[in-house]
Amino acid sequence: MYSKDEIARIKDLGLVLQAYSNRWIHYEGESLRRKYGVENVDRILPMRDLLDAGIHVALATDNVPPSMFDPIWHVVARKTAESDDPLGSTQALSRMEALACATREGAWLSFEEDVKGTLEPGKYADLAIFSDDLLTMPENDIPNVTSVLTMTGGRIVHDTLNA
Repeated sequence: MYSKDEIARIKDLGLVLQAYSNRWIHYEGESLRRKYGVENVDRILPMRDLLDAGIHVALATDNVPPSMFDPIWHVVARKTAESDDPLGSTQALSRMEALACATREGAWLSFEEDVKGTLEPGKYADLAIFSDDLLTMPENDIPNVTSVLTMTGGRIVHDTLNA
């Protein structure tokens, strides 16, 4: 739970955050909704406010689940494990913003933004080809996306296309 004042302080301090949406939205979202009330659900992992304030926020999984597509879905749909009623829908991100939090912002978190996180000359050629179009597919199917080809440093490290 972040207040507007806390978000301003985070920005002023130049902090970079890691968001563990699996816990705060997916699994504990309903208990937090009951604890803090419907009027405060927009303070639970307020991704929209954090990004709008210019704060770098990287998505995380803690390897449970081991896919970044779950956190992407969490911050886009903001649905909990117990309900389809979004947890603070005003804090939802677009799919492109969520994808940036799963990629580019992770590079900021690890102080590697000069060599990772975006595709441009002089940076590692880290990329993935997805099984589905993340930007247009049905929202609730996002957690089922997989990588069919993955490149790290310009080398193919995973390939189901040519297997």
